[in-house]
Amino acid sequence: LCIFFVTVGFAATNNSVVFTDPQKPILVKKSQPIFTIILQSNPTTGFSWALKNYDDTLIKPVKRVFVAGQRGLIGAGGYEKWTFAVKPAGFVVPQTTSITLIYSRSWELEGAQATNFKVVTNNDN
Repeated sequence: LCIFFVTVGFAATNNSVVFTDPQKPILVKKSQPIFTIILQSNPTTGFSWALKNYDDTLIKPVKRVFVAGQRGLIGAGGYEKWTFAVKPAGFVVPQTTSITLIYSRSWELEGAQATNFKVVTNNDN
């Protein structure tokens, strides 16, 4: 199983910072507690992303949306946008936590591809 990430790096959109590279930490400031992870996906193959692990005392999942790629192409993939918010407790002191997402078919969880994103909070504005 090969997973490719959308190559937009990171950028601010709609008061959210977007991240696509699990090799780079997600830096979240108190002044901008919302962030988005974007991952390529193709649900027509039966595969989709699922949230496997996160610290619910620090992070709150907000929204998950699939965005189709090339319109009109049957079976064409797209990407999933996962939006999260760091809770106020995450900014009391700087903290490091992680979010694990898995890409699998719901009926084939064995051998699922796990992707970990490191989240670092900063109480500076």
